[in-house]
Amino acid sequence: MFEPLCIRAYIQTGIISDQFLPLDGILLYHAIREQFGHPDIALPGEDITKGKLKFFLPLAIENEGRKDWFYHCSFARWAPDMREDQQSYCRRFDLKYSDLIDFQGRSQKVNLSSARYKNYFVKVYYRIASWVEWYALGERAEIERFLPFLTHLGKKSSQGWGAVLRWEVEPIESDWSIRNVNCLPMRAIPAEQGFLYGIRPPYWESDNQFICEMPE
Repeated sequence: MFEPLCIRAYIQTGIISDQFLPLDGILLYHAIREQFGHPDIALPGEDITKGKLKFFLPLAIENEGRKDWFYHCSFARWAPDMREDQQSYCRRFDLKYSDLIDFQGRSQKVNLSSARYKNYFVKVYYRIASWVEWYALGERAEIERFLPFLTHLGKKSSQGWGAVLRWEVEPIESDWSIRNVNCLPMRAIPAEQGFLYGIRPPYWESDNQFICEMPE
């Protein structure tokens, strides 16, 4: 049974993501992980399903049966106290792995101040807020079953970014997963004019990208 829901995550640390942060993409990751287990290693763009299986989330589907179908799940709505900031971290070569380098007969010294193994700083852009929420039309019990495994949001979770304190799922009166009460888009919606963007996970896959009307 699908019902209109408001799904809110209370945040402990900043989230490295854009402003949209689609929840259906996060849910799909955990749906695949539930079936296949956590991979020891994954290559960029690798499809562990090998295109043989279809995963459908406990969310209503718009344009079902068409190429431009998508889930009833809004993009992120950030708390009013949200702010954007940036930070840098240092990446450096671990000298204990120096015996793996082919020095090609030259002096066996790893130069950390210049050239290939130079230490460098990586800048990350993040958003910090007390909470972030999404609107969805879905099965509440099934969504709540996944949420305990969603301990982090966004990138660099291994460094502590995007830690979630707790989740809340509450039913609401109206379905705002696609458009809000003022008929403004709450997510990417296929349209004749607009911007190229993904409409369903995985959002980076070209087959899932269409010209869309986008949220402001």
